[in-house]
Parts: sequence; structure tokens; C-alpha cells
Amino acid sequence: MKRSYILTLPSIRKLISLSKIILLLILCLSCEYKNNKSNDHQENYDSQFNEIHKLVYENPSLARRSASQILKQISKENVEAKVICLKYIGSSYAFETQYSEAITYYKKALSFAEKLNFYYEIGNLNNNLGTIYNEFGNYRAAYMYFVKALQNYDLSGHKEKKTGTLNNIGLTYLNLNHYDKALGYFKKALNSSTINNDSILTATILNNIAICNFSKKDTNRGMKNLRQSILLSEKAHNLYGTCVSYQIMGNTYLSLNEKSKAYNAYSKSVVIAKNAGLVHLLAVSKVGLARLALSENNTAKAKLLADEVMAVSEQNNSQSLKADALQLLASIYESRKDYKESLKYFEAHTKLKEEMTNSSIVNQIYDVEVDYLNQLNQLQTLELEKKELAISNKNIILLLMSLVFMIIFGGLYFLYRNHQNKQKVKLQETIIELNRRKSNAALEAEIRERKRIGRELHDSLGYLLSLAGLNASVLQKRNDINEIKKSELIAALMESINEAFDEVRNISHNLAPSLLSEQGIKGALKNIADKVNQSGKIKMSFDTFGLQQHLDDLIENILYRTIQEIVNNTIKHADASELFVQVAKDSHQITLISEDNGRGFDVEKLEDEASFGLAHIRSWIENLNGSMHIDSKINRGTIISIMIPINIE
Repeated sequence: MKRSYILTLPSIRKLISLSKIILLLILCLSCEYKNNKSNDHQENYDSQFNEIHKLVYENPSLARRSASQILKQISKENVEAKVICLKYIGSSYAFETQYSEAITYYKKALSFAEKLNFYYEIGNLNNNLGTIYNEFGNYRAAYMYFVKALQNYDLSGHKEKKTGTLNNIGLTYLNLNHYDKALGYFKKALNSSTINNDSILTATILNNIAICNFSKKDTNRGMKNLRQSILLSEKAHNLYGTCVSYQIMGNTYLSLNEKSKAYNAYSKSVVIAKNAGLVHLLAVSKVGLARLALSENNTAKAKLLADEVMAVSEQNNSQSLKADALQLLASIYESRKDYKESLKYFEAHTKLKEEMTNSSIVNQIYDVEVDYLNQLNQLQTLELEKKELAISNKNIILLLMSLVFMIIFGGLYFLYRNHQNKQKVKLQETIIELNRRKSNAALEAEIRERKRIGRELHDSLGYLLSLAGLNASVLQKRNDINEIKKSELIAALMESINEAFDEVRNISHNLAPSLLSEQGIKGALKNIADKVNQSGKIKMSFDTFGLQQHLDDLIENILYRTIQEIVNNTIKHADASELFVQVAKDSHQITLISEDNGRGFDVEKLEDEASFGLAHIRSWIENLNGSMHIDSKINRGTIISIMIPINIE
């Protein structure tokens, strides 16, 4: 069965070896040399370092030889220059996708840089290591290195370098298919205050945003990002970035089966790579052309291009290019129905991929081991320093302690006694004042409750009894009433009496509801919610935890009255559409929480005005040694939290 080479959007990054291209771009930015310290010895190598920086992505092998020669000439005192050389050697290996060697040199450079607190280069090295681990797929380690890079760029004062690292974190999330998170970091990098000064980095970030949009199947926006990137790269004469943009464009068009557009994009990338001498990128572009030819069943052209890619991979010792070439050859021979040759190349491709994966695992283990040893050494050093400090200060501390103890002991004793007496007096005064306030609050609450009951009796029950009395008076005084009228008056009288009974029952239920004694606070809470929801003014919901058994009668009644007061306040004053009440009991306390979405209020202002409803609730709760907290702001709703301690026998 023939393999299809019409790419799907989520596989674009894998099929164009995009992770390697991104790696080269970011390493290029991170490897830029800056003389962060004033050092006469290091300044002698400035021009050579700048030349090596250019060679790293044009001719990595030559850059490595030049850096190695300088490394042999550097004196032991010039550690800063040694860090730069080791970093460039690591970068040269990284550009050839020899990641094991790259990690070795980066970590050597990092060990020297950390001893000097060379924060700028510590940031660069952590950024480069994070990029390599991102390529391996060890995203946790990559993220940790990027965070360290951000911290060290802050310490060095080079905050402009954080833009590239933010872009790298975006790539980590992109590899994890978290496109929204990736876009967030790319846009954060793009909106950086320093990004306008670096058109190369801007173009790189736009390329990454394009990839993210392609992965989200937003082709139009992705193409717009690519064109912006190409425009910036051409303006800055950034041939490397321009070439990468056309490669991404070619693979995207190939995924959409727009083969002529894909061919034009690949051809442009080939021309740019040839003119700039970018051997690795030229090979990547040929991989794209080979896949395009294979999709058109032009196996001869695909074979020619695959052989050229294989030659470049062997010349530059690039495992990633070799893996792509082997995969192409396997597909070409499969198309020709030469399954024996196809199987040979496919097995070689699989074996190489396994070797690369095993290499990444070894490096991950090595990284964990190095971190562990560093932590162990730091702990041992810290322990030794603590012991030396303790020994050197022991005699002085003992002498000072003896003198101070003898001098101030008497004074401290008298101060303590005086302070203790003052605290007792203050505590007693506070207790007296609190008791007075509680008594006043309880008395006021009782008076208001009686007035409320009086109003209810007068407004509802009084009216009904007056109406019944009126009907009874008519029946008593008028003997000329016919039977029909008399029956109507008697019916009206009985109806008034029945309504009076109902009103008495409602008032008595509110004072001491039978439902509370029968079903406990949970049943009473459900009854309140049902009545509120039946009214249609507000939607009330509730939840309970740990209320399988009845509570103490006093606590149950106070909870019931508190909930009633909260519901009444919410209906009358909150202008809310929803109210939620939760009652929970554990081994230590009972917690009541109510939350509404009403208009809220200024808590301090309302407490200053001594709100009757809140005063009632606070008085009841404090009598049970409980506490109440109100969280409310204008137009943000209100949350009331009440905690009542309980004693479990």
C-alpha cells in the first residue's frame, strides 16, 4: 500500500524537521556575544568571537576548530573567555544535531559561569540547553532551563534577552499541542518592549505564530504571519529567516495539496539557501521538494534529491537529515514496489531514530545526575560553613549571654510583671465591655423581635379577627337578614377564622417550627428554599454536609433564625437573582456560608450604621462563642461566613 504525502496540518512541524530549524534560529540568537564584564584579557578575543559567532550557523565545523584553538591559548585567569569558547563549541555541535556533544560543552561552560556569577552567559547556556531538551521531547527539563534563563537575564540586567526565551517556552507548549498557551507566549514575546529593535527575532516569532495557526487549521492567518516574517527578514537581509519562512510555507501548501504553490515556495528557499551558503537549510528544502516529487509519483526526481540530502547528512554528520533521507528512500522504493529495498531503508531509519531517542534519554539521566551532585555539593559546603561559624562564635556567644543574662534578668522580670498586670486589667476591661455589648445587643434583638411579632399579629391576625368580628356583629344585630345572606356572612366568618388560624400557625412556625424538631436544620433549610423558589422572586439553592443527626436545640434554632434573616435581607435589599446557602458540620465546628449575586454594599459603612439584620445575626452567633465574617463590595454580591464551635462528648 502506497504512503500518502499529502500532509495533515498537525504533522507539518515533524515533516519539515521544523524543530531543528527552530533550534538553529534560537541558538543563533542566544549565542550572540556580548562583553558583559570589563576584562582586558577577554577584550583581546572580541573580534575573533564575533567571527566565530557568524561561522556557527554558516560553517559549524570551522567555528568549532577556531573556538578550540582560542581555548588552548586562553590563560587560566581568563575564565570568562573560556566560558564563551565552550559555549560556541557546544553551539557548533548543536547546529550539526550532535546534541550529546553540545550538552557536554554547554554544561562545562555552565559550571565555570556559575562559579563567577556570570549571569548573562548563565542565561544563554540555560536557554540553549532548554532548546535542546525541547528537541528531545523532555519538555519538563526544557521548561526548567528556560525559567532559569529568565531569572539570570534579570540578574544580568539584559532583560531584552528574555524575549527569545519567552518564544522558546511558546515552542514547548506548541510541541505539547497546547496551541492557545503557545500563542500566548509568542504574543507576549512579540509585544516585548525590546522586540522592535530586533527584526530577526521578530521574524522568528512570526514564523512560530504561523506554525501555531496552521496547527489550529487557521491557514489564512498563518499565511499572513509568514508574509509578515518574510517582509521583515528581507528588509533586514536575514537570509536564514527568509529561507525558513519559505520552507514552512512550502510544507503548508503541500499539506493543502496546492502543489504548484508548494513548489514555488520550496524553490525560493533553495535559491536563498544556495546564495547564503546555508548547507543544512538547503538540504531541508530538498527534503520538501523530494516529498513533493513523491506525491506526484516522480520517483526519479525524489531519489535524486534524497541522495543529495544523504550526502549532506554524511558530510556534516547530521543524524536528523540522515533520518529524513532514509525515510524518503524507503517511501521511494515502496512506490517502485521494490519492497526489499524499502524495508532495508525503513529499518535503517527506525534504528537511527531509536539511537537518537536513546541518546536523549542518556542525556536526560545525565542531567538529573549532575543536578543531584550539584545539590549534594552545595549542601555539604553549607554544612561545613555552618560548623565553622558555630565553632568560631561559640566562646564569644557564651560570654555575651552570661553578661547579658546577669544584667537584664532583674529588669526583664519587673517589666514582665508590670506588663502582665496591665494585660490582665486590659483583658478584664475588654471582657466587661464585650459582655455589655452582647447584653445590649441581645436585649435590642429581643425588643425588635417582639415588635416584629406585634406587627405581624396586628397587620395580619388583627385584620382577620376584625373582619370576623364585623361579620359576627351583623349576624347578631340584624334579624331581618334572609337565609341566603346569612349563609354568606357565616361562610365569610368561618373563612376569616380559618385564615386567622393559618396565620397563627405560620407565626408560631416561624418562632419554633415543628419541622425543625422533626427533620432538623436540613429539612428546615429545604422548606425555606422551597418557599423562596415558589415565590419566583429569587432562585435559592442549598447544600449540607455532616448533618445526619440532630444538633443541639439552641444551635439549631439560632441557625434557623439566622438563615431566615439572611434570606429576608437578600430578598429585601440585595436585588439578587440567586442565593446559595451551605451548612457543614465537622468534629470541631459548624460552618454556615451564604452567597448571593446581588448589588452588594460597603461593609464598613453598613456596620457603622448598625444594620438591624446584621446586628441580630452577630448577637446570636457571639452568644454561641461563634464568629461571623462578611465579604461584600458594590456590584459584586455578598458572602457571609459563620463559624460556631461545638463540643463533642
